[in-house]
Amino acid sequence: MTQISGNDRSNLVFEIISARIHEEDKKYVVYNLQVRHISGFDDLSPSLIERRYTHFLSLYNSLKTEYPEMMLSIEFPKKVFLGNFDNSLISSRSTGFETLLKHVSSNTKLRNSKSLLVFLQEPELTKAKDLLEKKEFNNAFPVLESIFLLLNKVFTDRSPAVLLSLCRLLGCAVEAAGIKWRKWAELALHRYEGVSDSDLLPLYVPLMQLCLKYDLNKEDLEKRLLDLSKTGFVINETSSLLNEVEKVEKKILNLT
Repeated sequence: MTQISGNDRSNLVFEIISARIHEEDKKYVVYNLQVRHISGFDDLSPSLIERRYTHFLSLYNSLKTEYPEMMLSIEFPKKVFLGNFDNSLISSRSTGFETLLKHVSSNTKLRNSKSLLVFLQEPELTKAKDLLEKKEFNNAFPVLESIFLLLNKVFTDRSPAVLLSLCRLLGCAVEAAGIKWRKWAELALHRYEGVSDSDLLPLYVPLMQLCLKYDLNKEDLEKRLLDLSKTGFVINETSSLLNEVEKVEKKILNLT
């Protein structure tokens, strides 16, 4: 079973495990980045993503603009006009990318930055959102699952990025055919038990309503909704979990 509990982020490792030359339309180098923990179950289930030089450069430039003093010690691999596909250059760049990510992951502010979040999920999330828009839920699910498992390694269990990703995954799972969604629902409910961020509460209501719809923890969730309404929180029964994820994401993460 996939490990989905939290981990010690100090043991986080970013490693370029290979690179390949893409030649279908435009020729460029694709770097295969593995994200794992050096201890615990996550060693058995590393996350893998593919990124180009431009993705790493965008991450570096964004962090340098937002946190210039924290990025002074990092020297980013420079662009070259010749020899881009030389093995020695690819190897040297891979080392530079790993150094950058090690530096980012070891600093709390840099690790929790919007820049790192965009780097980790934007290409895949763009693809997943397009599939969701087309209602291709079964195709979107594995993409969203990979995003969640990656973010769950990098950020804390109840961080906005992880909870948003988990709720989007759950919202997709219940719409897909043959997907076992209950473990994701139970995980989301468990994670929300310790959430105090008021900006995330709009996700909690449709999450509970979705679970009630399928008779999951019915008595407990009815009480939670009643208690929440007594505090003055408006319970909107028409908002779906997927729709609310989009709204909350734009509000608290400023992502489009």
